[in-house]
Amino acid sequence: MKPVIGITGNALFKGADIFYGHRVTYTQQRYVEAIQKVGGLPLVIPISDPESAKQAMGMVDGLLMTGGQDITPQLYGEEPLPEIGNYFPPRDQSEIALVDEAMHLGKPILAICRGMQLVNVALGGSLYQDGSHVKAPDLLQHLQNVDEQLGSHTIDIHPESMLASVHSVEKRVNSLHHQYIKRVAEKLEVTSRSKDGMIESVEGKNTGNWLLGVQWHPELMYSKDPESEALFFLFVEETKKNQVKR
Repeated sequence: MKPVIGITGNALFKGADIFYGHRVTYTQQRYVEAIQKVGGLPLVIPISDPESAKQAMGMVDGLLMTGGQDITPQLYGEEPLPEIGNYFPPRDQSEIALVDEAMHLGKPILAICRGMQLVNVALGGSLYQDGSHVKAPDLLQHLQNVDEQLGSHTIDIHPESMLASVHSVEKRVNSLHHQYIKRVAEKLEVTSRSKDGMIESVEGKNTGNWLLGVQWHPELMYSKDPESEALFFLFVEETKKNQVKR
């Protein structure tokens, strides 16, 4: 039986309005297709009240945290700065509850872009609200102006990391973000950085479950990049180890 992968839902913004009826629709189809290709059964978990997290995580074998809008800065002790983009506190609270429950149950987590940042905040870390606040003299282009299916800048991956088991230790990845991890949560360890020193991946440290976060978007690259597909395969294979009996 295929492992069921819970995929976090997204909210559609139009100015200050939120179209609640489209939460599921606006989970990118590429996440769904990537999980299907490597043998998983995707189940989109829409934004909901945090109390629903326990029931939702009881239905799935692993959690895929997706990309999207910015994260509520008050969650890491800051007020919103002028450069921050759209953020939606109900989504943040919903997904933090999912992360907490997944970790409590020991279920694997793959976190992508915003997803990685959200996991870091959920575990006590913080973010740069915008690249303009990063103290790096030669900050690379992290919001790329090239086809999103193609790599943009290079990252260096720790050779002993889980990520290195499916990726080259130097890899060119795509990049579609303007926020960055600042303070790393104690339960996470950094496993790759871009050439300008920005954090590009993290893995769980003494968390009791498999946890891997990447700052780029492998769901946009997997059809042309075997290593990106291998990352999803690694995750789905991990979920099979403690698959829910159905």
